Amino acid sequence: MGRARISLGSGIIVEYGALKFALDPKIPAPVDYTFVSHAHLDHVHTPSIKSKVIASRATKKLAIIRGYDLGETIEHVDGVKLLDSGHILGSRAICIGDEVIYTGDAAGRERAFLAKCKTRRARTLIIETTFGSPEYVFPEVQSVIKEVNEMIARAFERGKAVVLMGYPLGKAQVLSYLFSMWAPLYVHERVARMNDIYRECGVKMRAEKAVSENVEGLPSGPFVMVAPMMNSNSDFIRRLKKSHGAVLAVFSGWAVDRGYRSMMGVDFAFPLSDHCDHRELLRIVNEVSPELVYTTHGFTEEFAQELRRLGYDAKPLNGYQSDLTQ
Repeated sequence: MGRARISLGSGIIVEYGALKFALDPKIPAPVDYTFVSHAHLDHVHTPSIKSKVIASRATKKLAIIRGYDLGETIEHVDGVKLLDSGHILGSRAICIGDEVIYTGDAAGRERAFLAKCKTRRARTLIIETTFGSPEYVFPEVQSVIKEVNEMIARAFERGKAVVLMGYPLGKAQVLSYLFSMWAPLYVHERVARMNDIYRECGVKMRAEKAVSENVEGLPSGPFVMVAPMMNSNSDFIRRLKKSHGAVLAVFSGWAVDRGYRSMMGVDFAFPLSDHCDHRELLRIVNEVSPELVYTTHGFTEEFAQELRRLGYDAKPLNGYQSDLTQ
């Protein structure tokens, strides 16, 4: 089918043979196929009725609960392979022929029930570089789990509740799974809705009690709660601090930054991420062994410069010319 041509329109457009693919476009695109990598709101939209949608079954379910109907979706197209990107439930990278791999958001290590991003060889790699700077190297997941469990144990000894905060879709489900041995276990109602979809899709998660914004029904003694990422000044968190003296912990790759904990106004910040760290991004590039790399999201220019020093032809995607392959 020849070489793919990549351009920027209402998103990243790949022309391969007679077909056009839009990769995570922000608005409907006039193409043959629209690829939706996962159900985070910066990657999902209501697609054009003229475009067939490539997405996993879990992505379709999660998109609906977030207010986006992807319509009829498919997972199998001749010449196209979907690869588990490991980011959240149902997240996928796409490989078009042996020409283009687009990672979407990708994770570089196993976490709870999630695998790390799968790869294969391709001529062109389009890779997200959220943590594409050398200072972003995350500790091993098991060491983070150990540290969190020790923190919870100390809080329980003092009769304190513990609130574990992460993005309500993705990180919160990992937290619900990893720390489900603590009882009683509660989850914020926004997290509970996502947890239910995960269970529908076969993830074996312990049942928990959902809590609304008014925090009624909580015990007087210690408990663990999984909640969306919130600032310590939010009404929900202030109620928990006042009524239960809650210990607050956030989970993010940005916790590598020393000032992140104080910026969020919390007691603990743990570097547990659903993205690749810097070393894992380099590993993906090496595994794909591309002739050409485009970087997108985050440290695009910095990571492209590093790849060029390593001998790759690499270009930051943001702001690059509209026809990327000329």
